[in-house]
Amino acid sequence: MRSSLKQPRRFKRLAAIGGLAVALSFGTVSAAAGGVQVQEPSGPGLTADAPMVTSALLPDYDSEIVDQFNSANSVNHIRHLAVDIGPRLNGTPQEREGAEYIGGILKSYGFEVTLQQWGPVSTKRVAKVTSSNADLPGGPNWQMAASTSGKFTGDTGVKGQVVDAKTGQSAAEFPADTEGKIVLMDYSTTATVRNTAVVNAVNRGAIAVILAYPTGNSAPPSFTLTTPQPEIPVIGGGSAHSTWIRGLLAKGPLTLTIATNEYATPMGTNVIGIRHAVGDPTGTTAPIVMVGAHIDSVLGAPGAHDDASGNGVSLEVARVLSQYPLDKELRIGGFGGEEGGLLGAKAYVNTLTAAERARFVGEWQMDMVGTPYEPARLWALTPNGQSNYVVQEAYNAAARFGFDGLRNCRLGQSDHQAFYDAGIPSSLFIWLDYRPPTPPAVCGPTGGTYVTEPQYHKPTDTMDNISPERLQITLDVVGGAVAHNALNAVTVSALSDAGQPLAGAPVRADCGNGLRNLGTTGADGRLKAVFPHATCDFAVTVEGAVATERGVSISGDQTVKVTVDLTEPTISLTRPTGGAVYALGTATAASYRCEDNLSGVVTCVGTVPDGSPLDTSTVGFHEFTVNAADRAGNTASQKVTYQVVYPWDAYFPEEMSGKAGSAVPIKFSLGGDHGTGFFAPGYPASQPVTCDTGKPTGPAEPTKNPGNSGISYGGGQYNYVWKTDKSWSDTCRQLELKLDDGSSHFTTIRLK
Repeated sequence: MRSSLKQPRRFKRLAAIGGLAVALSFGTVSAAAGGVQVQEPSGPGLTADAPMVTSALLPDYDSEIVDQFNSANSVNHIRHLAVDIGPRLNGTPQEREGAEYIGGILKSYGFEVTLQQWGPVSTKRVAKVTSSNADLPGGPNWQMAASTSGKFTGDTGVKGQVVDAKTGQSAAEFPADTEGKIVLMDYSTTATVRNTAVVNAVNRGAIAVILAYPTGNSAPPSFTLTTPQPEIPVIGGGSAHSTWIRGLLAKGPLTLTIATNEYATPMGTNVIGIRHAVGDPTGTTAPIVMVGAHIDSVLGAPGAHDDASGNGVSLEVARVLSQYPLDKELRIGGFGGEEGGLLGAKAYVNTLTAAERARFVGEWQMDMVGTPYEPARLWALTPNGQSNYVVQEAYNAAARFGFDGLRNCRLGQSDHQAFYDAGIPSSLFIWLDYRPPTPPAVCGPTGGTYVTEPQYHKPTDTMDNISPERLQITLDVVGGAVAHNALNAVTVSALSDAGQPLAGAPVRADCGNGLRNLGTTGADGRLKAVFPHATCDFAVTVEGAVATERGVSISGDQTVKVTVDLTEPTISLTRPTGGAVYALGTATAASYRCEDNLSGVVTCVGTVPDGSPLDTSTVGFHEFTVNAADRAGNTASQKVTYQVVYPWDAYFPEEMSGKAGSAVPIKFSLGGDHGTGFFAPGYPASQPVTCDTGKPTGPAEPTKNPGNSGISYGGGQYNYVWKTDKSWSDTCRQLELKLDDGSSHFTTIRLK
């Protein structure tokens, strides 16, 4: 992060980190570039020909991607930049080396990589300090300031043991064996004191001089001497260098190699990785989603937090998203020269055409995104202090994954400013002890104030200044926002077959590698989710009815409409009808059909298949049922009852006369011999009735010859002998012959 000219800056750390689940089930493989060990997910990748897996629901793509982010990978990249390469001052070979490393990693992920040179920038005079017999604290490659008053050795440098001459102001402070050694002395802000110390060291045969701040927390100083020393390198170190060297000397001899170089008006370096959209391989039309960080660090600082941390997060976002086919163009930017005035970002933005700028969805700039400094919190900062699309998308991602610690306010001073000035939505994401004028943040023309972490722009900005937990939060929030925007925005609209929106409906999708749980529709019947370039089947479930929209080609932002059939199928039952009566043995066929109002696809199952004979083989009441089901899961059922009776033919009149106490023959036919057990229990029965109206005047009672005693069969007909009672004289009596087929037959007799 670029230093303000008006105020110092520091950063802070979160006291408690909660509410974030981090997936840690990873294997380990080697990345193709830089020799860095990168942990890759152990699960299957996204492949077009993968079989559908329905045994367990996969998460939505937002969750799946965030679950793959692993800050351990980011830490590995940070370590390579800050430790293996070390300080990366703008215009030095180390800045270029950092760009090449980032580019190599991006190439291994399938990005098209460009190293962009720009400049020239101001001359840089630096010393690279290494050791052959000690592990240097903070990394093997220290960087100090090379004084123009000393010798520029080139990359070969000078090598020797180190002695401590303290202030170097008297002969007593120099060890007896100073000659041929590298002399460490305290740096003084007074020019004459500095000059005396160096002259004394040269007079005693020093081959190199290090002037380092003895106290405080200082960066390496650049200085000149009254008396030039063109024969030996003279360099300035920070207070940490002084402490570290003296600590190593306390343990035994220390050998250092000092190589001083002057890079006159060098060029700065950017690295840009581009992963073109599936449908836009030449990069001319697809929307652009960009993530940025700066490569360079200040003189003497390894820049683990400022800003190797931003690159570490960018590369992890690139790794995960490289597994998915995208319809958005993804760009990863590493910019040089941020510390010198946003030089690299400005140079890059100046290369963008008006048409290219118009394609930008946004630029998410990460600068100092993982310090353990306690007071720091995660901020989204814009040059005007106002929220914008990039900021809001970060808030949305934080809400999706349960982090409520993000805040936004006003600040420029990092590479997002260059994009903002070009009209591209951008924001700086940073862990910072930012103090707005009043809580909550009120971001006006001046915004708030801030303090920086103690290691800011110091040699102590080492791996000890990195928090994997905070890197993970940054990945989840910022990386989650970037991923969400790199994918296609799909709105699933669930409607009933009547055209009404369906709220609270579970939505699932299968894009060829398993069924995913997308969530439930809102009050408007809609659900918004993101997808890569894929062909997917969508399913919506409402009240047990499942509707699918199959083979949806997703190649951009779009709406998928799924109509859910909630209407039960209709059943048309023509035969039998309810209450229909058929004679025993009648040949008649069932007739029915079922229809679905939406799909036309329905199963229709009756007691017998449509067109098959009805059962008329036995007398009595029969049930006939038709069940229908459509493919959405709606069902319908219709049941009717029909009756099968004997083919009755009566050979007696409806009214007759006779003598009370006599036997009255009742003759009838049932279409054949059916034995004599066809009367219903309790029948035949008779009851008194009025002779003129036939209205019953008393209860019915079984005849005196129940069962079979009064019935016989012969000549194709039945003869039932009804024995009347003498007491019925001068009355009328109704006889009911009720059969086991449910039918009843009557005759009335007038008795004398």
